[in-house]
Amino acid sequence: MKSPVVEQDEIICQCFQVKESVIRAAIEANNLTRIEQVTKSCEAGGGCHSCHILIQLFIDQHRHLTHPMEELVSEHAKKVSKKGILSRFFAKMAGNGNQH
Repeated sequence: MKSPVVEQDEIICQCFQVKESVIRAAIEANNLTRIEQVTKSCEAGGGCHSCHILIQLFIDQHRHLTHPMEELVSEHAKKVSKKGILSRFFAKMAGNGNQH
């Protein structure tokens, strides 16, 4: 199954200016399952780590796994806020019926 369509190709990794489409393409092309693998592949997540939650979300989507936003936030709570880009991605998922 293909990854969700990228409606707006936002920069996910601010440190290295890596866009969502680049991260998703790396995950899909190499069947990546860990954030560290994504970092090696396209540098995303190699700086401040605040994008790790979204990288994990993209990995989980590729693997057809779904986790509530609160669970991902809990795992990455020190570096992520529930506001802003994270909420937009979960809103997109909810709108597409992909969230359980």
